[in-house]
Amino acid sequence: MRAQRSLLAIIPVTLAILAGVPAGAQSVRNAGKYGAMFSWWYDALPPQTIDIPTLEWNARTMAWWNGVVRQAVYARLGWIAAASWGEETTADPAMLDPLLRAIDANGGGLKVALFDDTTSEVLRKNRDRHGAWALTPRFDLADLEGRGEGGLRYFYDQQWKRYFATIPDRYRLKINDRPVVFMWHGGFEWYANQSAFHSLLEALRAATRRDFGVDPFVITEESWYRLDPSARPDALYDWFDPARTNWTSTNFAGMTVGNVIPGFNCPCDPPHPVVERQNGELLRAGLSAIGPRADLVLLEGLVNVDENAEFVETLTWGRTYLDIVRWFATVAP
Repeated sequence: MRAQRSLLAIIPVTLAILAGVPAGAQSVRNAGKYGAMFSWWYDALPPQTIDIPTLEWNARTMAWWNGVVRQAVYARLGWIAAASWGEETTADPAMLDPLLRAIDANGGGLKVALFDDTTSEVLRKNRDRHGAWALTPRFDLADLEGRGEGGLRYFYDQQWKRYFATIPDRYRLKINDRPVVFMWHGGFEWYANQSAFHSLLEALRAATRRDFGVDPFVITEESWYRLDPSARPDALYDWFDPARTNWTSTNFAGMTVGNVIPGFNCPCDPPHPVVERQNGELLRAGLSAIGPRADLVLLEGLVNVDENAEFVETLTWGRTYLDIVRWFATVAP
C-alpha cells in the first residue's frame, strides 16, 4: 500500500543542511536496535509475491500474528514499526490488538513503534473532501484547522491518537523514555506549503502530550527536513532508493538511524529497478555497513511481500534471512 518516493524526493541530505545541528544526549532504548517495517492488511497472499512464506498469509487469523511475531523474536528484533494508514483503512492502528495478544503469547518482549505512512493523510483528506482516493489536490500543511485542503485531524485524530489509544505504554518502543513515531515522506508533489511542516509537527507533539501525557520521539524521513529546515524532529532516516542505494545511515542530533533491505522487486507505477537478493549477501553487506555504528536500524521489511522485500521464512530460502538478522543482532547489538 505504501507509495514510492518521487525522484524529486530522494536527493541525499547535504552536509550543509546538517551542519550546526547540536548533538543530543546519548540515546537510551528500551529494546534492541534492530527493528522492521510491519504491515498487516493481508487477507491472502498478493499475486505478485515471488517467494512463498511458510505461514498461511491471512492476517484475519491469530495463527498469522503468532507466526510472524515468533519469527521476529527468533531474529532477535527488538521492535516492529506498524505501517499505519489511519481510520477506515485496512491498516488502521486501532486494529492492532491481535499484535498485542501475539506479543504476550510469545515472550512479551517485542516493542511497537508507529510508522505514519503519510501517503494516507493525503488520500484520506481527498476521500473526505472530494470523494476520491487520490493524491490530488495537494495536502496543505499550513491548514491545521482543516478549512481548506489540510487538517491536523487527518494526522492526529485519524492516525496518531488511534495508535496511542490502542498500544499501551508497556508495548511501545521508546528512546529516552519517549515513544517512537516514524514519519514517511512519499512525494514532494503531494504537499502544499511544505515549509509549514514544523507547525504540523509541533501540533502533533502538543496533542499527544495533552491526550496521553507523553512527548513522542519523532523520526522523520529526511525529505521533510530538507523541505522545512525549521522542523525539529528528534532523528532522521533516509529511505532506501533502488536506483541510488539499498542501505542508508543518517546522523542527526547525535543519533544515527540506518535503513536496510534484503531485496526489492516491486510492481510499482512508475517502475523501479529490481534489487537482487544475492542469496542474502545484499542484506549482509547492508547490515555490515551500518549495523555496528547505528543507534537504530529499520529493516524493510519483515512481511513486505507486496514489494518482495520480506525476510520472513519462505519455501525458497527457509530462515536464511532471519538467521542473518539474528547474527547481527547478536554480534552488533
